[in-house]
Amino acid sequence: MIVLILLLIPSGVQALTFLSGDQPAVDTPIPDDVVASGGVVTINAPIDSLTAAGGTVTVNAPVKNDVIAAGGTLIINGDVGGKVLAAGGDIEVNGNATNVLATGGTVRIGQGAVIRRDAVLSGGMVANEGSVVRNLTVSANNFSNTGTAGNVTFEEREEPGPLLAGIFSVLAAIGFFILGLLLVGLLPGPFSTVVHEVERRPVVFTVLGFIALFVTTIVLLIVAVTIIGLPIALFGGLLFIVGMLVSPLFVAYALGDVIASRAGRRPGRIWIFVLGFVILQILIFIPLFGMIVHAVAVSLGYGGLLSALRGIRQFRAGEAA
Repeated sequence: MIVLILLLIPSGVQALTFLSGDQPAVDTPIPDDVVASGGVVTINAPIDSLTAAGGTVTVNAPVKNDVIAAGGTLIINGDVGGKVLAAGGDIEVNGNATNVLATGGTVRIGQGAVIRRDAVLSGGMVANEGSVVRNLTVSANNFSNTGTAGNVTFEEREEPGPLLAGIFSVLAAIGFFILGLLLVGLLPGPFSTVVHEVERRPVVFTVLGFIALFVTTIVLLIVAVTIIGLPIALFGGLLFIVGMLVSPLFVAYALGDVIASRAGRRPGRIWIFVLGFVILQILIFIPLFGMIVHAVAVSLGYGGLLSALRGIRQFRAGEAA
């Protein structure tokens, strides 16, 4: 959601130049707004503005207006005439800019960088080695300020305690339990279709679902960097989140069904789901091992869901023919 919100902010000039591919690069000046996406995005020549998403985004040349970027590693070495809006894993701002708003795992304003107005930084580790003329606002676990700023406001992030995290996990489990009961009771047909796919080829759909999660994320990011595709990416992103959240519910029912069958009993649909859900949650609450179980449940459920949707589409296509 942060990525999509950042990309929705306009850059000021109406003209656009689109770049995509594994390693899109600008090596000659472009008097235009540039929208780029790819594995490694590199800007080596002056441009008007930049909107980018990629694994690594590096800006080595001046940008006349704004830089809006999202990715794993973001490095701004060139001067920016407007604001820098960045979300990613590791963010470095080594050039000058008017304002900076950045959130990530590690955020740093490098030596010699001058932020002419304000900087708002959020991350696990934040460092200011440059100069912020007016206000520097920081929210971080660790903050190092060897540079200068007109006014510094620092809010230390507090890690949630074990009790709070446990309460949240229990409440989340109760919420998903209620959601699962509603799906089993109100949508028995579609729910059973997905469960059937999960039970039919669990190993295959776990692998395919795991791959599909990454592929879907990359496709949504690529679509999001185009202005026309933003509404599609936003709607698709919401569906993607919903799909990931409900995926373990299908696996829970399938687990309960397998256990009931092995025990030679056939309780009602609701009780099958309750049995599987409780056992799955017990496994998920085991430290470390639970993370693996949850990842497998999401991947398997997501793979089964995609397979069921594909089967429904082929069935309707056959009926139409």
